[in-house]
Amino acid sequence: MNVDQIARHWIDLFQKADSDAFALLFAPDGSFIDPAFGLARHGRDLVRLHHRKWLAAVPDFKADIERVLVDGRSAVILYQATGTFNGAPLGAGKNTIHPTHKPFEARVVIVLDLDADGQVKTCTEYYDTVMMPNGGKGPYAEDPRGLQ
Repeated sequence: MNVDQIARHWIDLFQKADSDAFALLFAPDGSFIDPAFGLARHGRDLVRLHHRKWLAAVPDFKADIERVLVDGRSAVILYQATGTFNGAPLGAGKNTIHPTHKPFEARVVIVLDLDADGQVKTCTEYYDTVMMPNGGKGPYAEDPRGLQ
């Protein structure tokens, strides 16, 4: 597969309930980074866990690609995310975010950096947790910062 195909396959698997297949897109020491929530999952086992937790929290998650830009072994994916936070809580302990049962819509940018074998070395996910494109508050909590 070329870089564009890998990026599109990444989006396809990200929204499907096959965490094992999703994790195999990553190099053994690959990373999934979510700066908005301060998460960095290193290695396939933690990438698999991250994927499982996300789909358990938002079981109706959908990602519609708007654009894929490729430069060498990197891809930038712009997509529209939709879903409802009505599944399992996210986080743990004092950082637990409980389901709000609110639907959301957000524009998301993913930056994939691939190794020479076409596996994801790093995936960095960017989105706005405070305001969604439709002007509503985020789905994660009543607190506009997304924390409780």
